[in-house]
Amino acid sequence: MDAKPFKDIALEWEPIGSGGRAQLVVVNGLGEVLDVEAVDLSRFRDRISYAMRLVEAGVVSWSLADVERELLRIAAERCGVCSPKAPPTPTLADAFDEWERHETVPTVCTGFQPLDALAAGELPGGLPLGTITVLLGPPAAGKSALALQAAVGALLGDPDLRVLWARGEMAADALAARAIAVGSVLLGDGSPVTVGAAKRRRPDAKAVVGELRDRIAGRLTILPPVLTPDRIEQAVVASGARLAVIDYLQLVRMANATDARTEVDGVMARLRAMSLEHRCAVLLISNIGKAIDGTSRIGTLGKNSGQIDFDADLVLLGQADGEPDATGMVPVRWLTKKHRHGQAHDLLTLFDGDLQTFTDAEAAQPFDEFLDHAAPGARR
Repeated sequence: MDAKPFKDIALEWEPIGSGGRAQLVVVNGLGEVLDVEAVDLSRFRDRISYAMRLVEAGVVSWSLADVERELLRIAAERCGVCSPKAPPTPTLADAFDEWERHETVPTVCTGFQPLDALAAGELPGGLPLGTITVLLGPPAAGKSALALQAAVGALLGDPDLRVLWARGEMAADALAARAIAVGSVLLGDGSPVTVGAAKRRRPDAKAVVGELRDRIAGRLTILPPVLTPDRIEQAVVASGARLAVIDYLQLVRMANATDARTEVDGVMARLRAMSLEHRCAVLLISNIGKAIDGTSRIGTLGKNSGQIDFDADLVLLGQADGEPDATGMVPVRWLTKKHRHGQAHDLLTLFDGDLQTFTDAEAAQPFDEFLDHAAPGARR
């Protein structure tokens, strides 16, 4: 095993097999193991990803450049890698190859037709892979509810889909209760179950849990806090997720950020790269500044940062659009503040807080199959 002391930390390694893989061990001056991970040292991206994780997590006090240089030195010794350069930049020929592999641009269909149609633009309905959709709005606008409805709907519609939910402040049991309410509506095979009924562990809620457990539970990976770009990317890769929901942006931490703005800017850049490299759709929930309203211009919407508006493909700003109706449904207008891939138009929705679901306010009955189950008196 080789080691290079650096201040009070050493990065040791031992070979795995005959390729470039090695087990890397970070130890302190007392010989205590701080981190262990297997990395393919022959791959530039793997070395950079590992270096960034060590620095972001505070495992080492080195600079990112120092860690990269040390990994390159070990890589040269382990498998003859001696170039710090990234793989060759793709050419137009590579772009043609990618184009020919797909009859259409792949999308993740959420099952909520207004959102799918808007996000896809001229493509088949759904959130296009490699894009970021941002849901902005004040507290209680339903940002997390819309994201959860999209995630559950997508999983129910595609038995092969895997989703990552990067959980910030919402407790696990609160997320479960909301998922039960949403699932009870989208499954459409019984009376809707409110969040309150789910929290009381009523029998009808347990029945919904049984069906959701069988159909989707194992395909929705929950990443608990503390959230970092590297942890999110690793979870996307490990789970094979094609949809990543991040709830919410301002809770994602970035090492070495000097202030809130640089932190958000850095996180957005990483998420953008992740969505493109790993071909996943990102549904990103974000806070807004106190002065933001429907008249605010693009570039000013993201709290602490204009990078949110710049890196996103679709930006939706949710606002209450009137008083609740007789059934308690709240009109919510989702203003399209930016659409990189299609024609912008607003979404007019009705939000049911008890069931944590949105319906299309412009359709006579968005979920016709649930007609018999949507009456407020039927809820428990």
